[in-house]
Amino acid sequence: MITEIDIEEFIELKDSSQVIDVRSPKEVEGGSVPGAINIPILDNDERAKVGIAFKQQGKDKAIELALNIVEPKIPRFLEEVSLIENNENLLVHCWRGGLRSARFSGYLSDEGYNVKVLVRGYKAYRNKVYDCFKQNWKLLILGGLTGSGKTEILKELAEMGHQTIDLEALASHKGSSFGALGQGSQPTTEQFQNDLWEAWKDYDISLPVIVEDESQAIGSVRIPDDLFVQIRSGPVAAIEMDFNQRAVRIAKEYTNFPDEELIAGILRIKKRLGGLKAQNAISAIESKDYVEFVRIALQYYDKAYTFGLSKRKSSKVNAIAVESDNPVENAKLVDQFLEDNEMKLWKA
Repeated sequence: MITEIDIEEFIELKDSSQVIDVRSPKEVEGGSVPGAINIPILDNDERAKVGIAFKQQGKDKAIELALNIVEPKIPRFLEEVSLIENNENLLVHCWRGGLRSARFSGYLSDEGYNVKVLVRGYKAYRNKVYDCFKQNWKLLILGGLTGSGKTEILKELAEMGHQTIDLEALASHKGSSFGALGQGSQPTTEQFQNDLWEAWKDYDISLPVIVEDESQAIGSVRIPDDLFVQIRSGPVAAIEMDFNQRAVRIAKEYTNFPDEELIAGILRIKKRLGGLKAQNAISAIESKDYVEFVRIALQYYDKAYTFGLSKRKSSKVNAIAVESDNPVENAKLVDQFLEDNEMKLWKA
């Protein structure tokens, strides 16, 4: 049996069902519903041929060609679905809820599968992602100079029950010239935004959501425009940690990476850092003086971050001085700040 469902029901059911994305591999490379299995009803070349037929010969000829391509593949589709572990409840979608998902669902229904088709397809899912970040959220921006331990503090705040989003983890990048160190390959921007929404969608809009202060571009991915506007205009809890303490923290982490990768990171910011400072940083790396290397790099990053912070309304920036680099203790300070100031941070 085939049932058509809207995006709201799709979202409600997808975690307890198996989503099947029947778009072409090229379409799916851009982004997909997390957890979906791709069984393309038309591959990249086949989809291109059908598209040409549509333009040159019209809709009916294009559909005829598509059916001729697809029908010999039906047994393979059914075999692939039979191998899916959770195939009792299937949710099928294509790009806009058209013939591809309708035909594929029909083949499955004829074999007795319980199939639901997403009306308006993946496009409806993407619109849901966009709509989420158009809402006005109570964002608390966790700021602070590089090396302040913001990511670790964010994790502790999550453990304490706060609504948090780790943008860097979702982006697989830490945002600086050295941000790719120790990270996997980055998702596409579209996939990053899908994953971001999945992490966000169940949050209570009446409660604060804590995110790190980021540029719109995190490596190669971009934060959605509507969300970034809120990040730039929201109240900031700026962690203030001693310069040397920050340098030592970062140096401990960077000793885990090959010197060549650290040098490559310095070369990427050489023009902004200055030739002499860049050479001094490289020399420090080569002599295994990682703290000195970090001290030099921080001169650039501190200046850049301070400039960015100066562009915000001063009334929105709230300094939280920390004495140690213990993320548990520092998270408690942020938690206390939030408790003391929540009523006035988001006044209309």
